[in-house]
Amino acid sequence: MSKLKVTSKKPKKQRKALFNYKNHQRSKLLRARLADFLQEDYGVRTLPVRVGDHVRIVKGEFKAFEGEITEITKNLRVKIKEAAFEKADGTEWNPSIHVSNVIITKFKEEKNMDPWRAHMIDRKSVFGFKWKEALEGPKK
Repeated sequence: MSKLKVTSKKPKKQRKALFNYKNHQRSKLLRARLADFLQEDYGVRTLPVRVGDHVRIVKGEFKAFEGEITEITKNLRVKIKEAAFEKADGTEWNPSIHVSNVIITKFKEEKNMDPWRAHMIDRKSVFGFKWKEALEGPKK
């Protein structure tokens, strides 16, 4: 398995490495911070973003916008439904925003949590998070 860290300082080689990562390696980079109240609830600081999660933008032109993720691009960027430009011809265009500039404020389905995500929270939680209902993680 190839390393996740690129030793070169050259931007060209870093971009090339990003595009050559496999999906399971890239998913480690697609993590965003959780909002403070979610960190307290789940005992986890970061989780991978998913389409359908609600996020708040913390940097850039769309700072303080909140919205739902509609698309995740290959180069670690997300498109958010509420952050949109209106072009001259009247169509809307959603710019892509880097994952490090967003904070997750609400999961896609908190009540029916994805088993993979539930297993990740169980594994990563600091104080041993206990689910109200029994959720089954993936079986190995």
